[in-house]
This record gives sequence, C-alpha cells and structure tokens, in this order.
Amino acid sequence: MIFKRLHISLWAILFATTLVAQLPESDSIKWSIDIEDVVVTAQYAPTDSRNAVQEIKTIKKEMIQRRGANNLEQLLNMETSVRIKQDAILGSSISLGGIDGQNVKIMIDGVPVIGRRPDGNLDISQINLNQVERVEIVEGPLSVQYGTDALGGVINLITKKSQLKRFEYGLSSQVEDKGENSYSARFGSRLTDQLLLSANGGYDHFDGFGSDTTRSVLWNPKEQMYADAALRYTLPNDQNFRYAFSWFDEKVTNLGDLRRPQFKPYSWDHFYNTLRFSHSLTHKGEVLNDYYTQTTIAYNQFNRLKNTFRINFDDNSLEVVNGQQDTSQFNGAMMRSIFASKYDGKLNFQVGADLRHDQGFGQRIVDTLTGNDPGFAEMGDYAVFGTVKYLPIENLTVEPGLRVIYNTRYSAPLIPSLNIKYDLTDNWVGRGSFGKGFRSPDLKELFQDFVDVNHFIKGNPNLEAEKSNNFQLGFNYSKRKDKNRLDIKIKGFYNQIKDKIGLYEFEEEGGMKSPKLGTGDFTSFNIDVFKTRGVNLSANYQVKNFGINVGLLAISYFNPTSETFEEVDTFSPTYEVSSELKYYFPKPNLTLSFFTRVNDKFIEFYPDVDDKGNPIASQQFVDGYTMMDFTTTKTFWKKRIGLTAGVKNLLDVQQVNQQSGGSGPHSGSSSSQLISPGRNFFVSFSYGM
Repeated sequence: MIFKRLHISLWAILFATTLVAQLPESDSIKWSIDIEDVVVTAQYAPTDSRNAVQEIKTIKKEMIQRRGANNLEQLLNMETSVRIKQDAILGSSISLGGIDGQNVKIMIDGVPVIGRRPDGNLDISQINLNQVERVEIVEGPLSVQYGTDALGGVINLITKKSQLKRFEYGLSSQVEDKGENSYSARFGSRLTDQLLLSANGGYDHFDGFGSDTTRSVLWNPKEQMYADAALRYTLPNDQNFRYAFSWFDEKVTNLGDLRRPQFKPYSWDHFYNTLRFSHSLTHKGEVLNDYYTQTTIAYNQFNRLKNTFRINFDDNSLEVVNGQQDTSQFNGAMMRSIFASKYDGKLNFQVGADLRHDQGFGQRIVDTLTGNDPGFAEMGDYAVFGTVKYLPIENLTVEPGLRVIYNTRYSAPLIPSLNIKYDLTDNWVGRGSFGKGFRSPDLKELFQDFVDVNHFIKGNPNLEAEKSNNFQLGFNYSKRKDKNRLDIKIKGFYNQIKDKIGLYEFEEEGGMKSPKLGTGDFTSFNIDVFKTRGVNLSANYQVKNFGINVGLLAISYFNPTSETFEEVDTFSPTYEVSSELKYYFPKPNLTLSFFTRVNDKFIEFYPDVDDKGNPIASQQFVDGYTMMDFTTTKTFWKKRIGLTAGVKNLLDVQQVNQQSGGSGPHSGSSSSQLISPGRNFFVSFSYGM
C-alpha cells in the first residue's frame, strides 16, 4: 500500500511535469546569494545579521525545501550543535550546544511554545514548517531578553507575513516509503491595500514501523492535523497589527502485545492525544522616526489526553482500564513589549516588559507546596529588562543589559549580560559575550506524575531554580565578490549551570526521594554543577553553482565524579560534524544536495559501588553514528511547481547501543537508543501561485 501511494504520486508528478514542459520556462535561475540577511531575534529592530551584536544563524525556506522537512525535528537533525533524542511516546527532544532542551526557548514569531514534556523538553516534531519563512538560532543565554528557558539559547521560527499579489495559494504533498504522508494547503488574500488575510492547514500520517511479528512497534503510528490563520492590518505610517491563531491535534497509538493468545486473547492499547491552541495579537512599527516598538499579547493552551483500553479479540470489544486514564491541561498567558531607539548617534537603548502566567490542571498534578486546590498549580514570572548599545569608538559596539525578575515561587537574582562586537577589518568581525541565566522549574517538573507502560516519571516539588554563567568569544570572516562567497566562523564557549535539573532514577523512603540507579522510576533532581566547554567551527564556500558547508563542534562535559575519583578525567570530550555539498545545474534548473552528520560516542561517569560496597566510578556511554541524506530539487514554470525527491538516512541507522557499566548491584546493562525508522525514500510536490 505504501509503495502504491508512492507510485501514484510519482505518476501525478510526471504528468504535471509533462504539462509544464510545454509552458515557457523563465530565465535560468541563478544560484542565489542573499547579501543582506535580516534577523529580528533579540534585536532592537529588524537588522542585517552581520550588524547584530549576537551571532545568529539563519535557516531559510530554500533549505527547508531541500531538506524535505515537514517539521522542526526533520530540519534540525543535520545541524551542527543540535542533538536530537527520540522517544516513542514523548517525541523528539533537543539539545543545543550541549545544553538540554529545557534550557532552550522555542518561539514562533516571538511567542513561546508551551506544553513541555515531563522532562522539561518540547516535542519539536509537533512544530510544523508549512508557513515558516526562516528559522533563527542564537546559541548562548538570552535570559535578559527572553527570561526563563533561554539559558542555552533561542530558536525563533519566523512565519510568512506579507505578499505582493492580490491572491496567493498553494498545495503540497510528500510521500515516504516508511509510511509517512503529508498534505498541506495555504491561501492568502489582500482584502484591501491595508488588510491581508492568510490561512494554511495540513495533515500528516505515519503508519508506524519496527516489528513484523508483534502488534507493538518501535515507532508508533501517528496522526497530526493543524491549521493556522492570520489577519494583518497595516497603518499608513507602516505600523501594523497582526492577529494569529493556530490549532494542532496529534494522536499517537501505542498498540500492546497480544496477551493470553490461546484463551480469550486481549491487549492493552494506549492512545495519546495532544491538542494545542494559540492566540496572539502583535503591534509593531516605527514611532516618530527615531523609535521602534513592538508589543505581543498571547494566550496558549496545551492539552494532553491519555486513554487506555483493553481490546478483547474474541468478541472485538473495548473496555476502559481503570486508573490508566489521564487528562492534563496547561495554559500560558504572556505579554511582551519593547521600546527601542534608532538614533544615528553612538548611543541607543531598548527597554521592555515581559509578563507571563502559567497554569496547570489535571488529576496527576498535585501542588504539595501550597496545599490548595488538588489538580491545579500556577506560577507567575514578571520581568522588566533593558539594554544599551554604545559605540565608544569606530567599529566597536558594546551592549550591556539587565533583567529584573519577580517569580511567584522562586527568588530570582538580577540577570546581567554584556555583548561586544568589534569590526577588525572589512572582512573580520570579533564577538564576545558574558551572560547570566535563570530558569525556574516548570509546573510539570514540580508537580505532574507521568506513568504509563513505558514511563514512570514523578514530579519533585523540592527542586531549586537553575542559575548559569556563559562565556563566548568568536571571530567571523566573510568575503563576497560577485556570486562567490566565503564565510568562516570560529567560536569558543564555556557554560556553567548551578543546580541543573535532570531526570534520574530514584527511590523513596519516608516521603523523601533520593537518587538510586536501577529502580526504573524517574524524577527530577538538581545536580550540583553542570559545565561544558568547547569550540564551534564552521565554513561556508560558494562559487558559481557549487556550494559546500561544513560545521564542527568539539565539546567536553564536566564529570562531577572527578572531584571524588582521581582516575576520572575532569571533562569527557566528544564531537559532531555536519556537512552539505550542493550543486546547481542551470540548464535543467536542478539542485543536488548531499548532507552528512557524524556523532561521536558520548561517555559520562556516575558514582557506584563494587561487590564489596566500596565506592567506585562507573562509566556509561551511547555509541556514535553517522547519518547521510541525498536530495534533488527542481522547479518549473517560474517556480510555481516544485519537486523534491531523495533518500534520508542512506546508511539505514535505526538504533545505537547505550550501556551503563558497573559491578555488584549495578552490574553493566545494555539497551538501545532510538535514532530513526531507517532508510527512507521520499518524494514531495508543491504548487503555488
């Protein structure tokens, strides 16, 4: 059935190709190089990325298409500094520059995405890219500008907000041989010269993959539906108001194995349903020529429903399994407002307010700290912040910043930052930064219990807030001539997080939780200190129709056990390499792309005891692996029709070995970490006017 759908789609594409071949082709599309790359994340106003004080990486729409990416996980899995971890139920989590995803703020047009998992991470496979024009990534703390969850950096998805034509519309589909099919549509209309209406929606379906002999599979079947709409009104002075609404619905089916097959066979099947709603209203624009202002008010809702049924195969009946049903809801209301100057002189400023209030509802949410309503918890985080951009001498920019926070549950310190940018020559730019960070545990980490057939995760109300220090120093070289371009970037960094929160196995005695390996039960604990240090190197070279992009991250993780055991190195090093080769053929208007990602083995140490009860340091590791993708992209009829085909995961990597070593009660154990469903051929087709 899968290959039949693929076959039908291929015939449809060939038919469309035959038709458009008779149409006049536009002039050969040259390899495009954007001289100016405008960014908005953490900026006073939309700014050329080369003039930004922070180092900002931009992934554009063209890359999204060449990657064949439908969601954020598929886009970032080949990016240097980004590591993705898969969970069959909880989805795809992320780390950025060695810092886990609970410390990375993910936003859509500046509005934070809520609905973090029990481990504090977001499932980035739930974030579709249908209307996304570009993705901006800032590594390192932006806690002054964006507050909690921004210790490790920010990922900001920028959606399409304008159009030149009176009407625009488009259709797209993607078919993969592993059983994932995606379909989407978009529409935009200029109702008047000032009023723009846009809407889009889509449907993704995954059949599941991983077993031919049992009902349960490694990769569970999944369905996603989503829709977005926006209304933008532009005032005569170029200020504008924009209201946006989004809706997302996901259903994951976890089929149980057949039980008692000889007599009245049955199974327990689990269904996980995620619902997201988002409303936002944004005003932005220039004021009195010398100032820029932007205010966003948003309300987000995240619902998670878990249902478990007993399936009786002899009479095909369903029974609700008592105690295995759960519904939780999390609401987030926020307002963020900034006011910034745009003077021609040496001094500019930005001031802002960032107000946020979160609520959680559910039978498994118990706020033991207040003892108030069972099934309810809330937290407020209210802050004011400001930065000053000063040019003391030519080519030197100094930007200090400060954030003042009031958190309803935790005492928050003052959060300072300092960014420096110096234009050494016309081609060389140096950047340095220092930033403090603060992250309060979220309501799930504190109070929610998540228990199912695959997980036993308990909330821990005794968590402390995280505080961090980050240092970065980097140099960029850029040279552009005609259609040739060379960019080289090197950056060193050091991160220190005190009381970092992480999931650990535990035992509970007398109502107190303490870490203990081998129990299979998890909760969040504060570790004393978390440190990383490393170097990030990237190079991008484009000449005529050829381009190569290479990134290397060498990073070392601090081993806390080294303070007790001399034989343990203070830091454990690892590396990752990403690359892309691309070539554009002008005559057939065709682009070939080859992507590679190499992850080194990751090793860490933990305290243990030997057979005699003596303290020792044991090692645990996750094996390294290599991923390769190949895609080809072609457009027809003045770019109205696009075709992308290729293969993901050429080396067919599905799982890698992870092992914890030890002796005595904690003797070594091996398991596997999910990576991918395997080698996957895909074809995508798009049409737009």
